[in-house]
Amino acid sequence: MKTIYYNSKLAKLILFGSYHTIMLFGFILSILKEITAETERHERTHQKQFFECMEIAAIPSVLLSLYVSAWWLLLIPLFYYILYGVEWFISLVYHLFTDDEVGGGKVNANAYRASAFEMEAKLNQDNPNYLKERKWGAWFHYYGKI
Repeated sequence: MKTIYYNSKLAKLILFGSYHTIMLFGFILSILKEITAETERHERTHQKQFFECMEIAAIPSVLLSLYVSAWWLLLIPLFYYILYGVEWFISLVYHLFTDDEVGGGKVNANAYRASAFEMEAKLNQDNPNYLKERKWGAWFHYYGKI
């Protein structure tokens, strides 16, 4: 399965600023014609996190869909993004009250970097063996570290 799409029109539509590559629902989209090995490892780490979150959400979602509503099945592909957003929001509130400088987007940038998903991907993108050595749920270890 081809999971990296270079020169992607969708990536050009949704990415902004200095961002050039994104993992979206298990697919890696880039506005570039090629990406570095570090960027690929970073995004592949996000891929693994995404599929692990799908596994976590699968059983509760299926049970809720059987007994409450089939709409709960949407939780499976969305759980990664819900968790990411909640984590970012909590971190944003934390940084609003603890950072010395609040203006210029620094609080948002600090909240983004404090995400367990981002910390795992960023800290291990330079390790060429990381994806082979990585344990399931490795991003859990980054919770509580800001």
